[in-house]
Amino acid sequence: MAVNEKNALHLATHSGWYRYDRHGENWEQTDRALTFWQMSCIQVDPDDAKHVYAGTEHSGMFVSKDGGKDWQRAEPNVPILEMSAMLALPGKVLVGTRPAALYMHANGSGWKEVKGIRQGAFGGSFPPNPDLAPRTRVLTTEKASGNRLYAGIEVGGILVSDDDGESWVKRNDGLTDPDLHQILSASKKPGLLVAACGEGVARSTDRGNKWEPVTPAGGRTYGNALAEDDQGNIYLGITQDRPRTWLREGRAKTAIFKSQDGANWEFLTDQMSGGVMEMCANGEGNGVLIATADGEVVNVDSTGKTRTLVSGLPCINALALGA
Repeated sequence: MAVNEKNALHLATHSGWYRYDRHGENWEQTDRALTFWQMSCIQVDPDDAKHVYAGTEHSGMFVSKDGGKDWQRAEPNVPILEMSAMLALPGKVLVGTRPAALYMHANGSGWKEVKGIRQGAFGGSFPPNPDLAPRTRVLTTEKASGNRLYAGIEVGGILVSDDDGESWVKRNDGLTDPDLHQILSASKKPGLLVAACGEGVARSTDRGNKWEPVTPAGGRTYGNALAEDDQGNIYLGITQDRPRTWLREGRAKTAIFKSQDGANWEFLTDQMSGGVMEMCANGEGNGVLIATADGEVVNVDSTGKTRTLVSGLPCINALALGA
């Protein structure tokens, strides 16, 4: 298998890491590890699909260079062990933490704190518990029109960097909710960004300089996940209320919507029991893989055709395709 073929699905759950391998249209579990740790985020190196980074809620990072056959604790480990976001880029990995900060590990060097995130997040409070410090919830990079980096702070809004992460400035003009959960930079439409927030969805058409509300109609307001497939379809995972209300199966009332422009949303499906946690392109060119709080992975294509691929796992916080 070529190193960049992606026929493995890596899942970060509340009880460790799972690996599933593609067999035709089906996915079969082939491995499991790190079961003691609650995983928060997962990334695959863009230069080597066997190189996987797994982040935990309280114990920092684990790394595998062979698709998960062997795992090692990162050495040195991330300076703040409560990881909340990761972004793997060629030659380096960025890690977001709680309290909100950003660390970079580049080309085999040690960890360096990237200044600007702490200051940019200052003053936020974390619902529903104001005693918790804000966290760096999402990190992403511009896909089409440049090399701008984006950081979403829960709760603190959006920060951008135009100098490879060395400095950051706020970009919250028009953003009505600073409770950031996900930021999508569209690869097919330069300058288009969509942000999923705790109280709705926002869009920018000018690289994040100005935002407008674009929450789909229907009463669901808790935006939690965004993804784009190879055809440029943008997918939104949104629930009726915050996770503290997901007391029984179906209570999240999750729905998946699709858009071409990040503003006009078409309802696709609500055929999943758990609240949506994260999504990624499904690797087939048309559709996304959706991870849920009820331990499901669901494939949804651009027509709304829905198929459950994985079920019965602990809550899945993140997923990524690799090798």
